[in-house]
Amino acid sequence: MIYKKPEDHILHDCDYAREMRQILNASEYDKMGLAVGVDLSPMATHFHKTFDEIFYVLEGGMNCKFYDPESGKTWAEELSAGDVLVVPKGIHHKVLEASSKNKLMVMSIPPWHADDVTPSDAI
Repeated sequence: MIYKKPEDHILHDCDYAREMRQILNASEYDKMGLAVGVDLSPMATHFHKTFDEIFYVLEGGMNCKFYDPESGKTWAEELSAGDVLVVPKGIHHKVLEASSKNKLMVMSIPPWHADDVTPSDAI
């Protein structure tokens, strides 16, 4: 069993969020990573080669853009509190804009790791 309090979270420096809290990492639970981003702002397009991300909007909202290199399709989604979005590995994505106050829970399967954030200029 894993039990963590907020003071146990790992705070990461982040260019696109006021606060990024890594709650679960691969050394603690190898099936899934869990993080919460607080007050996200626009970010550069990127994708991940080895993990899927599941976004769950806890507070506020954001507009995101996506690109699927397999189909060549580009699209946008407007996310609000309570919305869930699955971003499979390989899908290029970014936040275009966000409400001034927002919280986004990000579950990564398998866990997120820093060497799998690939920049993209696709969108």
